[in-house]
Amino acid sequence: MGHSRLAGPSMTTMRRTFDLLAALLVGATAGWALLAPLAPNFGISGTDGQLTALMTSRPLASAVGLVVAATLAGALSRRGSARAARMTTLVGLGVLVAVQYSNDGVWQLEWLIAVTWVSGIAAGVALGGAAAAAGDRTETAVLLGAAVAAFLVVPVTSELLGRAPEQQWTPYAPLTDAGTLTSAPAWMLLLPAIVATAFATTLGGARPAKPSTRGVAVTATVVATALATNAAIAAAQDNRPLTGVLLAVFVAVTIGAAFVLDGQDGTLLLTTTAIVAAVAPLSGWSDTTWIGVVILIVGLTVGVVVGSRWPSVVVGLTLLAAVSLAGLLPDIADGMGGAVRWLAVAPIAGYALGSCDPIRSGATIAGLSVLFVPSALSVAGQGAPDLLEDRSPLRSLPRGMMASMPPDPYWLTTAMTVVGLATIAAAGVLRQRAED
Repeated sequence: MGHSRLAGPSMTTMRRTFDLLAALLVGATAGWALLAPLAPNFGISGTDGQLTALMTSRPLASAVGLVVAATLAGALSRRGSARAARMTTLVGLGVLVAVQYSNDGVWQLEWLIAVTWVSGIAAGVALGGAAAAAGDRTETAVLLGAAVAAFLVVPVTSELLGRAPEQQWTPYAPLTDAGTLTSAPAWMLLLPAIVATAFATTLGGARPAKPSTRGVAVTATVVATALATNAAIAAAQDNRPLTGVLLAVFVAVTIGAAFVLDGQDGTLLLTTTAIVAAVAPLSGWSDTTWIGVVILIVGLTVGVVVGSRWPSVVVGLTLLAAVSLAGLLPDIADGMGGAVRWLAVAPIAGYALGSCDPIRSGATIAGLSVLFVPSALSVAGQGAPDLLEDRSPLRSLPRGMMASMPPDPYWLTTAMTVVGLATIAAAGVLRQRAED
């Protein structure tokens, strides 16, 4: 009898542990796969069309993967089975394993383009299943926090692992010559994600997230607007007035999408938009050491915990806007201001995320889409193409969907501060609508 009395709580604790661990590892793995940089070696040859297809394959594959994720999240939530959602996640992770195993040592452009598309869609499948399986605030917060952690640290981690360009790299930076051609999720992250998800699937018992009838439409709208504004800005070649207009269009569409989702679901999309805006002026500055990666992850984790305990969406958005605004202040020392802002953005982003409580799986994917698809926010202040290495085969190609730090960082800082303020105002409107 004593053993049976202990079995229930013990099993519940074990199930809960694996549920949270699966959400953590899948969020990080899928985020890594969606952001994985391509680093073409300067010895690779191909036509302009082939090289352009290689350069744009990752962001386009990620865009399609996110729409797939939103579709699966909605369908699996309506089915009402967390176990089916986790089995779907296992399928996506299994494809990522196959892609990474088959991609080692491959240098053919056609193959690289193909596996990039497959991995982007597989990441979407895994993320969609995880979003559907996250049936409570804590599990959703863990999933979101892991995905945002990937957004912040994958560029640095890829560089430290020697699988990205030797220079500092950002999710939407120009491609240069160096290293290997892809940076897939590390085995040390991918395999534990499969094990944790398999145990969570076997133990079962969790309830899935609520279904959303608007998640797919909102995600598709945000993704399409992001790609369109990004490509238009890249083609404009530093046309500042047009850049400002396109940035305003993207932010307006994003805020409109948040209103369509409404309430708690809409605030997540506003928050991730504010996170990208806060990070954009800092994209050329990062501490490329493992200590820096650890500091970012710890800061983000603490922020999520504090935000979950004492939530305030408006406070979180205000702090994110303050990070951008601080870029207009005089630098107290050479580079010190950027360093402080870079270290501060992780706990602040974590707090803002922890304050959110999306209740529908489709809204979770819609919120994350802003992070993983290049948009006007990514390239609003793009610089000249001279940042590409002279030997890079991509030097002569259009900038496409990649961009660098702007030649005028103060312009970008001002623009991103305005974006942050817009999200604060929109969150206030959502809160007022909820109270009415």
